[in-house]
Amino acid sequence: MEESEILRVNVGGCLYCTTRSTLVKYPDSMLGVMFKGDIPSSKDLDGHYFIDRDGQMFRYVLNFCRSGKLCLPQQFSDFDLLENEADFYQIQPLITSITAARQHAMKENLEVHYIEVVEVRAGTTATMPSKNSRVKTILLGRKEDLVALPPHLVGGEASERLESKTGSQYVELEIYGSNVRIQLADFLSNNGWIIENSNLSSSSSSAKGQEISILCIEQSYRDRWKTYKLK
Repeated sequence: MEESEILRVNVGGCLYCTTRSTLVKYPDSMLGVMFKGDIPSSKDLDGHYFIDRDGQMFRYVLNFCRSGKLCLPQQFSDFDLLENEADFYQIQPLITSITAARQHAMKENLEVHYIEVVEVRAGTTATMPSKNSRVKTILLGRKEDLVALPPHLVGGEASERLESKTGSQYVELEIYGSNVRIQLADFLSNNGWIIENSNLSSSSSSAKGQEISILCIEQSYRDRWKTYKLK
């Protein structure tokens, strides 16, 4: 068979015109096997070679055979269909290119969201920093992300304050509770958020009472969480 032979191929009702050399460019692929002549090929009523696959997606497969490059239009989204066709034709370089193109498209359509959780513990004691301490937690992030946090962690009053905030995409919310930071960490890590960094800082000072010197201690924990969402 002449590799320069011009062939007409009917793929799922879509007619393509190409050369045999293009179709057998990847000899180990399904197309290579079909058009090397090793196995009989089906033909339609007009004598065109027939492949019972997605005709629209075949244009990308054929163009890859022609140029060795995957060329997709902007905002292409049918990656599942194209991957399915590439898997059928078993053109490994095409499968690799589709995977890379999908990852790039996902990256282009994603943006990073952050939530910062700042816990401040302050107390006055001569022996234990945790004794008689006051705990305050501050959340910083997009309003849409903070609203999505469980009300039982944020608290009903804080949720109402959050809902009433207007005019800013980024908000700050102050809540109270001794274990809020830990509970939020469990929730965020179980819902696709990744902790980017966590820092602890502390300071102390002393104040004289009637008979003893009282140690005043403040500890601040700052956790920065991130996730990726569609733009």
